[in-house]
Amino acid sequence: MKHLLLFILLISTPLLAQQRTLTGIVRAEDGVPLPGVNVAIKNTRQGTITDADGHFALTLVKGETLLFSFIGFTAKELPITSANEYNVTLSPSTHTLGEVQVVGSRNANRTKIDSPVPVDIIDLKPLLESAPQVSITQLLQYVSPSFHSVNGTNAGDAGSALNLSQLRGLGVDQLLVLVNGKRRHKSANINWGGLGNGATGYDLNAIPTAAIERVEILRDGAAAQYGSDAIAGVINIVLNKSVDQLTLSSTASSRRRGDGVTTRTNANYGFALGKTGGYLNTTAEFATQAISILPGRDDAGLYLGPIYGGGANTRNYDAIYTKEIDEAILTSRGIDRHHFDRRGGGSNKAKDALLFFNAAVPIRQNAELYAFGGISHRNSQFTAVYRLPGWTERNNSFLYPDGFLPAMENIITDKSFAVGVKGKIRDWDVDISNVYGKNDFGNVITNSLNASLGLKTPTTFDAGSYNASQNTGSIDISRYFPKALKGINVAFGAQYRVETYQIIAGEEASYSKADLRAIYGLDTTATGIVYQTKEGSIGLNGLSPGSQIHAGFRPENEVSVNRSILAGYADIEANITNKWLLSGAVRLESFSQLQNVTTYKVATRYSITDWLGIRASHNTGFRAPDLAQYYYTETSTSFQQGRAIDQVTASNQSAATRALGIPTLTPEKSKGYTAGFTSQPFRNFELTADAYLVDVNNRVGNTGNFSATDVNLPAEVRTLFVQTGTTQAKFFYNSFSTRTKGLEITGSYRTPFRNGTLSLLLGANFVQNEVTKVNTPKGLEAYRYIIFNDGEKARVTSQIPGQKITLQGIFKKNRLTYLARAVYFGSVTNASALNATFPKPDYFYQKLKPIWVADVSVSYALSKSIQATLGVNNLFNELGDYSDPKLSALNNPSVIGIQNGSAGIQPFVRVTAKL
Repeated sequence: MKHLLLFILLISTPLLAQQRTLTGIVRAEDGVPLPGVNVAIKNTRQGTITDADGHFALTLVKGETLLFSFIGFTAKELPITSANEYNVTLSPSTHTLGEVQVVGSRNANRTKIDSPVPVDIIDLKPLLESAPQVSITQLLQYVSPSFHSVNGTNAGDAGSALNLSQLRGLGVDQLLVLVNGKRRHKSANINWGGLGNGATGYDLNAIPTAAIERVEILRDGAAAQYGSDAIAGVINIVLNKSVDQLTLSSTASSRRRGDGVTTRTNANYGFALGKTGGYLNTTAEFATQAISILPGRDDAGLYLGPIYGGGANTRNYDAIYTKEIDEAILTSRGIDRHHFDRRGGGSNKAKDALLFFNAAVPIRQNAELYAFGGISHRNSQFTAVYRLPGWTERNNSFLYPDGFLPAMENIITDKSFAVGVKGKIRDWDVDISNVYGKNDFGNVITNSLNASLGLKTPTTFDAGSYNASQNTGSIDISRYFPKALKGINVAFGAQYRVETYQIIAGEEASYSKADLRAIYGLDTTATGIVYQTKEGSIGLNGLSPGSQIHAGFRPENEVSVNRSILAGYADIEANITNKWLLSGAVRLESFSQLQNVTTYKVATRYSITDWLGIRASHNTGFRAPDLAQYYYTETSTSFQQGRAIDQVTASNQSAATRALGIPTLTPEKSKGYTAGFTSQPFRNFELTADAYLVDVNNRVGNTGNFSATDVNLPAEVRTLFVQTGTTQAKFFYNSFSTRTKGLEITGSYRTPFRNGTLSLLLGANFVQNEVTKVNTPKGLEAYRYIIFNDGEKARVTSQIPGQKITLQGIFKKNRLTYLARAVYFGSVTNASALNATFPKPDYFYQKLKPIWVADVSVSYALSKSIQATLGVNNLFNELGDYSDPKLSALNNPSVIGIQNGSAGIQPFVRVTAKL
């Protein structure tokens, strides 16, 4: 035993000798101690924060450099010597070459708390380590109260592959996204159903999360500063610039029943370019999503009606075809009713591969060349309602004796590249850049058929593709005059942008109606000569045309269009006194297809005391309709009370649209107002509250459905029905105006706690939307409730949670990090059409109760380089309400899930390595 104790003593003595405690005080330049400063040993997981008096104590095990960092101050590094005491003074952060400015202000010295408009700055690092969510949209959904996004956006077809975003309860196309302060391109896809019905939006998930350093959210209209679309606000994604560190992360999660397994693995590494601060930061990411089943009860959504009998899915059992007949057939086939289940919504089977980079190289003392961009390739599979074997107009029992579940394979490729140079010219900051981006959607239909082709039908179809691109050249010039008043920042610039949109037709079998035959008639000339006339076409067998789930684009749908936009702006921000800030901006944009648009913005902030300030702003804005909204047309199948309806969406520029009396689209215009306060009553605590009101006139949306049975429709519309084999048609139109008003509250607090660090976050958004006007085209007054129906009204007013509250705490002590979060999603109301009664269809309204979603996780540092995390998203398996049985007598109720898109409880595991 003595020898063992001696051996242990010999081993431990040098280890103990290596460990020592480093202490000190961190102060600001005025000598005031700074509590809450991060003190860490560089390239290790050892760290602490200063206490209320600015003191810190840190045990040194290994390392060579102390790193001090604090929001609003420039980080400082000190080499670790033989001394044990390190007293440090931090300087307020100032503009440095290459630093991305805070969105909402072109003054490089502006911080979020002294901004005249509300700005959130979200550091992704702690979330990527501890939060259950892995995509950028879901990370923001659970920390930003004004940001809203659900998986798949509750949309169908190609829209289910995207998680579109909203700010302040406004449209997915009424916000602007920047990357490193530069305008990003939109998705090419027009969405059907859900949040983005009839709109395009931004595909934020095309950017790997590991490539992002932070996200800045400007919660105020900013069209005068940044251009079209910035009605609700601006999201600026700031890319990672770190060097000499390899970060690896891999996350896996599963649903309650083992379905819907997701994985996401990424790697980030930065290379130093030269010895003067240049860098190249690169990121690679790969993600998978497995097939999921409907959440909730095991029999959720189970089909209860006839399966093999003729007319399945369109009628219930009767005395002739009984349930017992179906059960006997199922038994003989060795299957049960779950064979015909739908898949879970908002979680398509998918594979994603993403690459991104961010680089800058100084080219002289006051100038640098920069570039960033990436490419992503994603496959997403959407499946709709099972085509039952007895569904005679949509199935061929020789090909699919048990019916089939058609799939839409979306192949999404996203590319972007930005290059620019910035520097100083005679005290003026000059930034010249060009940004190109393109989004491409390919549609392949599998496990399907074209019923009208009979046994000649393929089962896999190329349904065509569409793409959109944007190229933006900009010059931005600014200068800060410190001696004018109490400091004035002047900025101005110009921008030239070219946008394109293209639709490429699919193969003939994907759209054809094989039973379509010409109708001929006879007529007589004035001299009595009889001749033959072509009276149109008619379908003979009534079988559904085109590939099931989504028909292909027809040759007449093909377009290749573009437009150019020239813009100029001026922006001034003046500190009238030490306490009063006043800013203003004006912008003129000229579209090649639209009239010139001028927007402006004014904002102010007044510091009542050192810890309390008030602020307010007023802005005008606009959004030019996207090229896709002008030219997109498609044929698809929708389900109304469980019944399949083939619909056509007509191009806004089509003959049918003009004949109906619907005019060409015009820009949406807005007026916005914000007023609130910012407060820092004590160190490390921030509280803001802002009330807002936004009026948007002439919003673009989809009309309701015009019926093929309506004999009063123009001949061009009736011809459209015959050519496409559809029974309903809808159109793009500036159909309504809205008023949005609300209140946003944000708070954060950071403090030493039980020898660790505690960070608390509070956020809340209370919003109310109302429709203030409906625009009915002249001559279509009888169609008032089709032009803008109650379903569309609910989508823009009551289907978005009116209240959202976020509470989050992160506690870090030694090797352990704990995250606990609760998010409240308020009540929403859904509206579902019960019939197509003219002139006003009947709707069923279902109010969904509020829900609380809780997340927890625990992270443990296995070593200085490796951390493991275990946790649960939606700890209490909160699903929300099920659909009302009145909506479908042939199916069991299923979870609606439009408040947060949750699939229920989802445990996850993550491993992170920093090497």
